[in-house]
Parts: sequence; C-alpha cells; structure tokens
Amino acid sequence: MLTGRLKRGGTVLAKFQAPVEADLARFREQYHRTLQSGFRVIDRVVAYMCRSHGKGIRPTLTLLCASLNDGVPNEATIRAAVIVELLHEATLVHDDVVDGSEERRGLPSLAARFKNKIAVLFGDYMLAGVLTETLSARDLRWLDILSETARRMAKGQLMEAARARRLDMNEADYVEMTGDKTAALFSASCRLGALSVNIPDEMVAALGIYGEKLGIAFQVRDDMLDLFGGDRGFGKPVGRDMKDKKLTLPLLAALSKVERREARRIKARLRRGLKRGETKRIIEFVRRHGGDVYAEEFMRSQVKGAVEALEVLPESPIRDLLGELAEFSVRRGR
Repeated sequence: MLTGRLKRGGTVLAKFQAPVEADLARFREQYHRTLQSGFRVIDRVVAYMCRSHGKGIRPTLTLLCASLNDGVPNEATIRAAVIVELLHEATLVHDDVVDGSEERRGLPSLAARFKNKIAVLFGDYMLAGVLTETLSARDLRWLDILSETARRMAKGQLMEAARARRLDMNEADYVEMTGDKTAALFSASCRLGALSVNIPDEMVAALGIYGEKLGIAFQVRDDMLDLFGGDRGFGKPVGRDMKDKKLTLPLLAALSKVERREARRIKARLRRGLKRGETKRIIEFVRRHGGDVYAEEFMRSQVKGAVEALEVLPESPIRDLLGELAEFSVRRGR
C-alpha cells in the first residue's frame, strides 16, 4: 500500500483531502494493484517508488471534482485518479533520467537506485498502464483528453530542454511551456473527475480552465520555492533550476528590467555552470530587480482566474474548497 509522502504530505493538504479521504485510500490501493505485475524486478521498483510517493494533489483534484454537483466518486473516478497519477509519476521518472537527478523527494531517484535502463523502461511501463486504464474506461472523451494532455506534456518538456540550451526564453514562452508541462495534467485531472460522474459539459469545461490556471500558479510557486526556499518538505535544493539552466518566471522578470548587456552576462553564467557563491548572487539580483514581486502578482492573477472559472458551478462546500485550494497554492511552503 502507498504509505510514503502521499500520506505524510496529508498534513499539508489535509483540509482539502478530508472530504475524499476514504476515496484516496481506495485510490492508493488501486494504484498499487495497477502497477504490480508478479514479476520480481517490477514489483521491487513499485515497492521502492511507494516509499517516496508525492502529495497526491492531482488525484485529490480528480476526487474533489467528482464530488461536485452532488456527485459521488465511483469506480470510474478511482480509475481516473490512478491514470493521472501514473502519467505524472512516469513523467518524473523520465525527467530524472534526462536531468541526471540523483534525488527525488529526499530519496535516491529511481534512476540512481536502479540505473537508467530500468528507470526508462519502468516509466514506459507506467505509460502503458495509462493507455490500458484509459481504454478500460470505454469513453472516447477520456482518450481525447489524455492523448492531448500527453502530447502537451511532451511538448512542454521538449521546449524546456531546447530553451535550456539557448537560454532565450521570454515570458510568453514560459507561460506556454508551463501550461503544457504542468497545467495540462491539472486540467485533465479536474475534467476526468467531472466526466466520471457525468457532470454537465459546461461544468467540465469550467473545471478544465480552473485546473489550467491552478497548474500555472502551482508551477510558479514551485519556481519561487526553488529560488527563495521555504518548507523543506516541498522540494528541491534551493537554486536547482538555475543549476539545471532553467529560466523561471522570477528570473525572467528580473532580466527584463536590466540592460541587454547585464542580462547576457547573467545568462552566460548560467550557461557555463554556476560557481560557488554565484547562486546566492543571482537570487539577490532577482530580488533587487523585483522578480519575486512580479512572480507573486502573476501567480495571484492566475489564482483569480481559477476562482472565477468556478462561478459557473452551483454553490457548494466542495466548490468553496476548490477555491481555497487555489489560494493555498500561492501560500504553500511559507
């Protein structure tokens, strides 16, 4: 059974997970059963992965959205929650191989523990599980959503990798990349949850917008935590994105405020790899030029849009909770 960070992370998301806690337990059991194969190598990897599972925000969104409009999460909802988590975790496994990441959530990454070949193949195994579970739903709308989501996620990852080489990203590029890489799956999580209980189409569309904007705000907050730190339960070592040559919104905003010569100098540092002490100086540069303030304002504008998207839904405690979850996304880690 999944007993890793998904359960421990509940102290952070407890308020939002409480209404669907019983369904989350069903999700964890089904997720584990879906991955197990009876083949020793696969089951060893599954057991290891379950030690370092994430906080479960995507399946939580799926279950909450299924609870709207007097809906009751059912077996289709649990399947949808498993699908979105499989897709999310498969992406992380492949990311760690591509980035050469040694650690994930405080433990050696799958690639570090089992080597790249096993990690890549296991990520493929999880993606095959996404396809199998999606087809089992016997609903072409699910297939439409998930095929488009997978395409967007791959495109976002490719865009990030290409931009990391040239360091020529601007804000519009960042928003597009973040929408594809992160927000697409948030949106799919919400829509699949709603579809699983036959919520009307206009509400499904509104939840898709909510999830998209929530996902962008969530990623910007991750970027800020990476630069400025926060609750260590949330993440990566400070400055990891810069070491990986990734331009995030706070840094992009600061670079836009200075002359081209200075911007080129900062990018040149990132391109050659940061030396000791340079990470701190770039973080100070971002603060000095208001990159943190700009990112905060941008994030709040996304949250505002997410909350407004919910207005098409009937008033209910779950709708209010989704609005609070959007607000929480910009406070987490403080």
